[in-house]
Amino acid sequence: MAAYSLRRVAQYARYHYTSQRRNYLSVMLTCVAFPVLFGILSRDISTVEGISTAIYLFGGIGFAVRTTFAMRSRGTKVMECTLPLSNEERITFMVLNLAVVFPLFMTVAANISLLIAAPFNYYEVDVWAMMLDITRRFLFSWELYVLIQMFAAASLFLNIVARRNLFVAYLGAFIGIMVFLGTVARIGANFLVDLDPSYFESFEVNESVAKAIFILIPVVFYALCYWALRRRQMKW
Repeated sequence: MAAYSLRRVAQYARYHYTSQRRNYLSVMLTCVAFPVLFGILSRDISTVEGISTAIYLFGGIGFAVRTTFAMRSRGTKVMECTLPLSNEERITFMVLNLAVVFPLFMTVAANISLLIAAPFNYYEVDVWAMMLDITRRFLFSWELYVLIQMFAAASLFLNIVARRNLFVAYLGAFIGIMVFLGTVARIGANFLVDLDPSYFESFEVNESVAKAIFILIPVVFYALCYWALRRRQMKW
């Protein structure tokens, strides 16, 4: 195969969205329907904004499933293996799909939900201002963006390494995280009992270092995704 090509990435993206359009349409309908339903029942458009944010927070899990659906499905994985696409080009598409397309996708879905639910609102509200607020939060709040990318990148990694049952993989990951957090909390509690409180008076955390570590977490997960793709020995 020739050297890395963004043209092949674009061609694969067109093929992916065309072949998986029903899956993405179902995700869009879900992301619109749930906020609208709660907004109509409560007759409060702010409910739509809250539900959309909650869906955005965990929606990366479903979007990661859609991103890897073709390479895991029995009916399409053979075709995926024959596509003229390298591991580097495939991971480029996956990262762009989760890091760029997914936030835009969720922003559009949230704004559509606001417009649909607005006529049922009990009191008068500035819908345009709410749309601008949710767009600004979804696309330009870096803390929320990085947090969501953590979930999305970790989910993508699980979808690549899981062999058959995704539910088992997610369940195992959830149990592992709970055990890890419980262990860290217990160790931390025991450590704080014997720690001199005056230690914290001289302890300072560099904000730039903390932000860098925060941002590096999804980057590391995406790097692991690339490693996992190569380990699968899939040749395109």
